[in-house]
Amino acid sequence: MASAAASLPLQQYAPQAASLFNNMKTPASIIAGAMIPLGLMSPLPMVNPDGKPEHRLETLVRRSNLAVAVAALLSGFISVVFATVAVNQLTENVPKPAESVWHLLQRDYDLSWSGTNAHFLYGMFSYAYLIAVRSYFNIGGGLLGCGVAGVAMSALFYMIGIVNRGVAAGSGDGQNYGTSVVSLFTHYFGLVVTRKGGRFRAMEMGAVTLFLGSLIAVVCALIQKDNAKLE
Repeated sequence: MASAAASLPLQQYAPQAASLFNNMKTPASIIAGAMIPLGLMSPLPMVNPDGKPEHRLETLVRRSNLAVAVAALLSGFISVVFATVAVNQLTENVPKPAESVWHLLQRDYDLSWSGTNAHFLYGMFSYAYLIAVRSYFNIGGGLLGCGVAGVAMSALFYMIGIVNRGVAAGSGDGQNYGTSVVSLFTHYFGLVVTRKGGRFRAMEMGAVTLFLGSLIAVVCALIQKDNAKLE
């Protein structure tokens, strides 16, 4: 199948590639906008308003909820920026002809396309998770809270399964990122780390350093608060 794809005539697929990026940009913007009232505007209510202590897992989920919401919101922004810049580049600098849209994206826009998809999917999956968490806490936990949250999580798992099929399908000629969404994320992470097609710029290096430092700070804060509660 790969040899058949190699024999295809070269054509200009810039308009189709730009359309694909635009298809990702709109839903990413919608999810990012919806993330603000869901995860940032109001704190999660107490599961036990009568003063009874929460389960340790409930406390951990509550404390990490804002961090998940912020990461998901900004992930949506990054997806929009990746897509917008790629569309501008495809319009301003017409790429060389390719065998297909997939081959064009893999050749010239691998980082942009995988980054757009990875950040969009992370934001969407996190949004479903936040729906499950807020449903559980709004109801007050218990069996009903677990049931409603379970419905949201089942939708999350189903979405992951749909994406896994799409990732495995790839270009249709045997080329893909792998067999699951994990392959897409690892592919994108590998491109970011190795900086395929270029070197780290100052702002990118600063962004990665600040992200890693902030992530360590969040984890340490959660651990310290949990240990303080046990004491």
